Amino acid sequence: MIFSGVELLFFFLGFLSCLMIVGLIHLNRRNRLDWKAWLSIGLGAFLFLFCIAWSVSSVLEGEPRAASMGMVVFGLPALILLTLGMRLSFKKSV
Repeated sequence: MIFSGVELLFFFLGFLSCLMIVGLIHLNRRNRLDWKAWLSIGLGAFLFLFCIAWSVSSVLEGEPRAASMGMVVFGLPALILLTLGMRLSFKKSV
């Protein structure tokens, strides 16, 4: 096998990081974000990537309960912060 699970995890995390940065730059060019929207979206994106990394690495180590708790503890705040940041960015543009 050429790639193990950890190498694929880091590849997809790098891909998602670049995709989120490009999306955030595009959103900023379109809507001119203020510091609250930047903070909310940035922290939400970081928590989202951390949630993926935590959950996949926990499954690879054979701890499915830690993976599901990571989804709850890190994934839900990430979704809330991303939603709040998007609402702040679109509210400003209207």
